[in-house]
Amino acid sequence: MAHGYRALQHWNQWLTQHFLGNHLLHEEQHLLAHLLHRHFGKHALLIGVPRQHTLLNATTAPYHSLASPLVNHHKENKFNQIESDLHELPLLTGSVDLVILPHMLEFIDNPRQLLSEACRIVKPEGLIAIIGFNPYSMWGLKKIMVKHKSVPWSANSINANQIKNWLHLADFAMEKHAFAFFRPPVNHPTTFQRLHFFERIGKKCFPKLGGIYIILARAKVIPLTPIKMKWKQHLSNIPISTRISSHIARRE
Repeated sequence: MAHGYRALQHWNQWLTQHFLGNHLLHEEQHLLAHLLHRHFGKHALLIGVPRQHTLLNATTAPYHSLASPLVNHHKENKFNQIESDLHELPLLTGSVDLVILPHMLEFIDNPRQLLSEACRIVKPEGLIAIIGFNPYSMWGLKKIMVKHKSVPWSANSINANQIKNWLHLADFAMEKHAFAFFRPPVNHPTTFQRLHFFERIGKKCFPKLGGIYIILARAKVIPLTPIKMKWKQHLSNIPISTRISSHIARRE
């Protein structure tokens, strides 16, 4: 991992203890629910940190699971957790209807390997939802300006087009793509609320400059091509009768 196990712990704490982290989760859950309202399936898996488990509430799938290298210490948050390394997921190929991958590609050394693993476990016609920080936004600008790169500014932001290219190579078709969080990333609640007008202006005038993006892609089903067999063996001139005799010899 790019920053190690401790960075994921800090990311989990930032989502829990900071106003901006809580609002970010709320915004992502709202946007996911809007994009997934017509998706039906049994199993939904989130690859992330324990605090992000609330994103699973955006789907109607009855079975929810979380794959994470971190241990859930809050026993009141009961959900099925799979303690797993992010480079090799202990799940069968084509076993999950929906995979949600929020920001985890930005905290590991080999994001394409994790994306490949996430795509591997998606069923044919299943969906994968990827959430990332947009480097071309107010969030990306603050990441450049901050001197001490603490979480979340230490994340390695990945261009949405790069994610789309990786999904295309994994035989996934783009379904939807949305941006959100156009206001500056201010951690003060009062100031943050006063800047709400940025959301209206951003959606109308700068729709691709939101602080986060969500990409929804569907696993393609590779059609089977029938193969015509060519007989190479020549039949002899021995006549073959196609009539069935009505007399059946009785065994003594």
